[in-house]
Amino acid sequence: MEEDKKVSSFTYDLLEREDSSDEQRERREVRRKKLEDRAKVKDDPGKAKRARSRRRTMLVLFLMVALAGLFTVRSVQRMVALTQERARVQAQLDELEKRRSELENELLMVNSDEYVEQQARSQLHMIKPGEVLYIVPSSTEYTTSEPEEEEAPEEAPAVDEAKP
Repeated sequence: MEEDKKVSSFTYDLLEREDSSDEQRERREVRRKKLEDRAKVKDDPGKAKRARSRRRTMLVLFLMVALAGLFTVRSVQRMVALTQERARVQAQLDELEKRRSELENELLMVNSDEYVEQQARSQLHMIKPGEVLYIVPSSTEYTTSEPEEEEAPEEAPAVDEAKP
């Protein structure tokens, strides 16, 4: 106990030195009060125990708040990532539904009798009975200056009117 008083008195002596600024004096006063408070706590073992208990409680509370904050931040980050992924997937779904609709319309058109007839006429050069097919040469094929002998038009296969 006497050693504490020697240390304390030594500390007080150091604090007693005169300095030129008021700010330094105020800081010394604050330090002096803290030292006195610590000396009082050391004198009373019950106060020291309560102070340690209070510090532990504050540390535990701080750690709990820090962990709660950490979990909250991670949850928010995950929600943002999931929201972005959902938007991306929704855009992809919309695009696929649009493509599906286009393909369904094309399928309806391809299965129609008019489309089948038009393709048979243009791609396969088929004609109906009683029709004559004329094929006009393109401008690149028509480069000779001499007239060619006309040949009789070939008969193309006929398209049946019966529906399957």
